[in-house]
Amino acid sequence: MKPKLFTSALTYFFFLLCPLLIVPESQGAKKKNKDKNKGEGEVVFDFTEEDPGEKWLTVNDNVMGGRSKGGFAFKKTKLVFSGSTNTNGGGFSSIRSKTMDLGLEDKDGLMIRFKGDGRSYNLGVRMDRSSVSYRTEFETDGDEKGWQVAKVPFESLSSSWRGMRLPKSRYPLKKDKIRSVTIMIYDKKDGPFNLQVDWIKAYSDKK
Repeated sequence: MKPKLFTSALTYFFFLLCPLLIVPESQGAKKKNKDKNKGEGEVVFDFTEEDPGEKWLTVNDNVMGGRSKGGFAFKKTKLVFSGSTNTNGGGFSSIRSKTMDLGLEDKDGLMIRFKGDGRSYNLGVRMDRSSVSYRTEFETDGDEKGWQVAKVPFESLSSSWRGMRLPKSRYPLKKDKIRSVTIMIYDKKDGPFNLQVDWIKAYSDKK
């Protein structure tokens, strides 16, 4: 039976419990890269505006009684996603962009330039008026001096709803309906986390 997708606040938070999948197509997450991708892609977020925090919000596991802490701040023109996860509860922390038209209908995927702490994170998207989640995992190497770039094709994102994996043939990602980008940590580990993000871009494979 086709699950009915609700946009209520309860469902909004419940989808975060769905399992995370490592997608090998997420390229470049272990490569240092300072300038190679500088001119590639179209900027979606680069945090250079006067008040970039107005475009983001935090969703942690305390919505379901968890004990993790996390949030975002900005250091110069870098987004800093940090906190501490506690697996005695939900075990996750996330930030997401507020609903807006991101203009991704003619793009093939996202790229994120980041500096991490050795833990695994998720990059995902959500469509307008839908509680289906589309996301994948990327790893960080914990080198504080080196930036990494992960390239994530939209076709590699897995779809899920309320902890159930959904067939993409029935629940395809419609790029023109994408309205939010999510960064999440849910690696089933306890302890502090810190991820710096330089930018998030959209790219097209068309020449």
